Amino acid sequence: MSWVIKTEGLTKNYGWFLWKRKTPALDCLNIEIHSGSVFGFLGPNGAGKTTTIKLVMGLIKPTAGKAFALGVEADDIEVKNRIGFLPDNPAFSSQLTAYEFLNICAKLLRIPSNTRRARINEVLEIVKMTKHAKSKLGTFSRGMTQRIGIAQAILNRPELLILDEPLLGLDPYGRQELKDIILEQKRNKTTVFFSSHILSDVEEICDSFAILNNGKLLCCGGLNELLASDGCLVRISNCDEAVKELMGDATETLKKAQHEWELIFKNTSRQTDDKIKAAVAKYNGKLQVSASKEHLQDFFFRKIAESEENLSP
Repeated sequence: MSWVIKTEGLTKNYGWFLWKRKTPALDCLNIEIHSGSVFGFLGPNGAGKTTTIKLVMGLIKPTAGKAFALGVEADDIEVKNRIGFLPDNPAFSSQLTAYEFLNICAKLLRIPSNTRRARINEVLEIVKMTKHAKSKLGTFSRGMTQRIGIAQAILNRPELLILDEPLLGLDPYGRQELKDIILEQKRNKTTVFFSSHILSDVEEICDSFAILNNGKLLCCGGLNELLASDGCLVRISNCDEAVKELMGDATETLKKAQHEWELIFKNTSRQTDDKIKAAVAKYNGKLQVSASKEHLQDFFFRKIAESEENLSP
């Protein structure tokens, strides 16, 4: 089995009989997420991301279609021991300490008593919460609660880790730490599926992604596949003469540091290509040329805009 999550015509309608929504919360979703990857699930609020996650976790029933996780249907109870899950806006008992909460989770996951304490201490260290082990969850900030939520999600060394908006509420330092945790899980052969609104982070750590809007899948594929090359990037070091020669033809000009420039050329003409090649030969070693790819943020907004246009009467 090369996939760990698979959906077939997955559909979810909310409401009853005559007052059902005209637009389903999720409409005939077909995706496959491959083993050992980090997969980003993107879309604006109300796109159907959380509904999809609930269906994959077996927390709600589909109106039509099927969802599979780790080779079995999503409502299989036994498979839950092989999955780590962090829901959106997690809420835990405020009277429990962090250690007490994780101890209860470990018992529910049937982690043996002789290894339970060591594993709890290990995950607390991973999420940088060791010094708060004896503090009550009710005293935690949103970011601290999120860290404990991540700790319980990786407690059972899951084969599949599902995270709904895991970066929400974290400061930039905390976000970087979580990205490191996600990449470490990947190195440990865990497949990570997470939804996020922070597109730069998705672009940084994901192998593939999907975009959802109004319950419909807009695209799904590898990062390099979907963010295709759309021009070239010229990096120039200590050569202001080359910058002056080329910047008039550049689509975008970025000064990175003193005497360090990046010029982006979109959809270049043959004349511009020849000009760049001539500059590379003329200023040997001071220019580096590489493919320029569309940023995920630009791609995302373009896809959403296209889908909204298609909905217009």
